[in-house]
Amino acid sequence: MKSKNYVIVDDSIADAGFLKQQLDLVPFLELFKICSSVEEVIEVLINQKIDLLFLDIKLSGQSGLDLLKFSPELPPVIIVSAYPEYAIESYEIGRAADYLLKPFTYERLLIGLNRALSIQIKPTSIAEPDFIFLKMGRKIQRFDYKSIEYVEAYGIYSKVICSAHTYTVNERLVTLTELLPDQLFMRVHKSYLINITKITSYDRNYLWLGQLKIPIGISFRPKLEGLLRLFNRLEEYD
Repeated sequence: MKSKNYVIVDDSIADAGFLKQQLDLVPFLELFKICSSVEEVIEVLINQKIDLLFLDIKLSGQSGLDLLKFSPELPPVIIVSAYPEYAIESYEIGRAADYLLKPFTYERLLIGLNRALSIQIKPTSIAEPDFIFLKMGRKIQRFDYKSIEYVEAYGIYSKVICSAHTYTVNERLVTLTELLPDQLFMRVHKSYLINITKITSYDRNYLWLGQLKIPIGISFRPKLEGLLRLFNRLEEYD
């Protein structure tokens, strides 16, 4: 799974801003655009592949339900509305993954996000690779994602720590942060990029990969906490 983009459709700047602020805590989500009307989001959907749609119901005299009724193809949709009376109709249309009633908590948003991400997408003909090739001096080395425990900054190089060996590669940590899939790897400190599936425990200031203790940088803490809370929800509703 690569990073997923999303669109917010809401004519309230304050509500759209609040939702974006909450979604900023989920590392693999990227805002594509905030739209204020049905016509505006239709234009986006015609010209751009969108992975998630957060849709308000009342849009300055329009109804977000019209988009659900009449658009032939839509990405997974999460309704975000202050009006509970539209919930039944939205479910009867059958095209909404969830219905969030404003104001909602972050935990409730994660439940809706889990439901939307669980919607089956037709697989592509080419599977995404589960490995990466990195340069070590003059040699090119293959690294399976599952074997990488963490990556540590090492000047203009990086140390890739795997289950059996430690390798020094030619890439800087900031470059590896971009190259490695962000649904598996996360920057938690200016000097550390970790495989999140290897986390065995954590507190507010540190996380552990087995016996190894790694500090959590203050600027990286909000996204890490958001991701871990999302994973807790994914396991609960799996």
